[in-house]
Amino acid sequence: MPKTPRGYLRHRWLSSPRLLSGAAALLLLVAGSFTPARADAGSADSPPGTSSAPASTPEPGPVAPAIAKLKGHRHSKVCSDAPPGYASCHAEIDDEVSGPLAAGQLLPAGYGPADLQSAYSLPSLTAGTGRTVAVVDPYDAPTVEADLAVYRARYGQAPCSSASGCFRKVNQDGGASLPPINAAWAQETSLDVQMVSAACPNCNILLVEATSNSLTDLGSAVNTAVGLGASAVSMSFGGPEFKEIALYDAHFFNHQGIPLVASSGDNGYTNATTPPTVNYPASSPNVVAAGGTTLTPDSTRVRGWTEHAWGTAASGAAGPGSGCSAYEPKPVWQHDAGCPNRTVADVASVADPSTGVAVYDSTPSSGMSGWMVFGGTSAAAPVIAAAYALAGPVPAGISPAQLPYSSPWALNDAANGTNGTCAPTYLCTAGYGYDGPTGLGTARGLTAFAPSTPPSFTDVPTNYVFYTEITWLAYNGITTGYPDGTFRPGQPTIREAMAAFLYRLRGSPAFIPPLISPFNDIGLFSPFYKEITWLASTGITTGYPDRTYRPLNPVNRDTMAAFLYRLAGSPAYTAPATSPFTDLTPASPFYREICWLASTGITNGYPDGTYRPLNPINRDAMAAFMYRYNAKHGR
Repeated sequence: MPKTPRGYLRHRWLSSPRLLSGAAALLLLVAGSFTPARADAGSADSPPGTSSAPASTPEPGPVAPAIAKLKGHRHSKVCSDAPPGYASCHAEIDDEVSGPLAAGQLLPAGYGPADLQSAYSLPSLTAGTGRTVAVVDPYDAPTVEADLAVYRARYGQAPCSSASGCFRKVNQDGGASLPPINAAWAQETSLDVQMVSAACPNCNILLVEATSNSLTDLGSAVNTAVGLGASAVSMSFGGPEFKEIALYDAHFFNHQGIPLVASSGDNGYTNATTPPTVNYPASSPNVVAAGGTTLTPDSTRVRGWTEHAWGTAASGAAGPGSGCSAYEPKPVWQHDAGCPNRTVADVASVADPSTGVAVYDSTPSSGMSGWMVFGGTSAAAPVIAAAYALAGPVPAGISPAQLPYSSPWALNDAANGTNGTCAPTYLCTAGYGYDGPTGLGTARGLTAFAPSTPPSFTDVPTNYVFYTEITWLAYNGITTGYPDGTFRPGQPTIREAMAAFLYRLRGSPAFIPPLISPFNDIGLFSPFYKEITWLASTGITTGYPDRTYRPLNPVNRDTMAAFLYRLAGSPAYTAPATSPFTDLTPASPFYREICWLASTGITNGYPDGTYRPLNPINRDAMAAFMYRYNAKHGR
């Protein structure tokens, strides 16, 4: 009798094209697809355990149609640019949305609390009690508390007022006498306060109003905020760097253990200035620099959202500030090679006014008041500050800005989009890992904003070339590795494990495996039967011409390209007439799929210019491909 392949049951009724017995069918329907213990269990083509990631995502509000209507609207800056030593606000307003809600309109245009909590997997409804987020802005916003009450009531949040002790407003010295009113900055202040409320409704809010927009006054207000017990400080302001900023670092923006989050600006790469400059205090190594994204609902993705860097390559176009500091030294936790000094930004949040946030402000400015839509990195800074507050205290001796760099695998990597033209390109163009416009990415829960212990394997040290990608794979529950605690990065990826990896990358969708196997060499009780048959049901795999799947065979690099291309929905793509790799021609199997993979940056091939399509793809390279696929195309 011929030897039976491992993982294939000799009971022919499990794989033959006949109906299962009633007992077996009942077992399948009750228990689902049984998977014997195997490496990566419970979490691992022929040519033409346990995740620490957020367990659940809040449902977004019904905003997709309303957000789509914002596209094409005119936008303008809320504040004019400031000279060195002074700060401008970094809010962008939608010029076409203002006033009361229309009759019968339940929700304002723009994202609300449920949307932000969903997009960034924030445990806002269960965390934040006892934490205080300070907002620092210049001048008085006379209606800010009343406007906050309207905002919270509209979205069903509990009241937050000075009477209840949830809200407090003081001047830059902590006193009750307030500075003069400035209507433009009042809009900025309402944006900041309401974004804190959206991201952390259980947090207390401390508003410290500086006497003016000078960095000296604003820095004094930051000192007061920390002195009054702020857990995190939102600073949606900044101005061009100048030689004396080291003195400001020492006197104002240096509070160990307290996250100070500053907006990076809205003028794109180096703020479109001559000479190029980044914004301060975002460029301070003591500060978390907030970049900006375009955030769009996307029901085709497991996350429910798609996100990319806000901006365009056009000179002078709006976009998050980014670039290389002229004066601030590079902190030890930044390792990008194209900037010898401090690089901006660190992390990001939604900032594009075309996918902006809803804000209520009743202090008229430039004819605008009531419900409005705002963007700019001023919207990003308070959301990120609130995430730090939700995550809990930062231990002594740890820089808050350092934390995301210790856990990049716990962020949403926004790998598309640009905010200008530059060299090296990562300073203005989003890509895999760190980039200027979005930093390391956007929040996905709170892991990146607190000290954390990453999922680990004994054979993947932190300096391993694909450490981040493999850790990301484990953090998201796509792999559990082997029972002995190893990942075995240098081993080939076998086809049954690849089916499991792709199924989990897609979010483990609901799927009832068929009673009749589509392949001759796997049956109902074969390892990963459910995942393999799901792969076949989607057309991602067709198996071999002899109707086998060959689950224990390695996945070759050409097949990996085909799998990912089909997982992406087989997007329209015309392969180039000239091959990007020396060992491929337009007649090669999977030529289009491999060229598509290269065009997205998911693969660069080998240094000698080859792709090596028939080589097995090792588990570390598989992790890198899937990490990059997720960053480009989402789960």
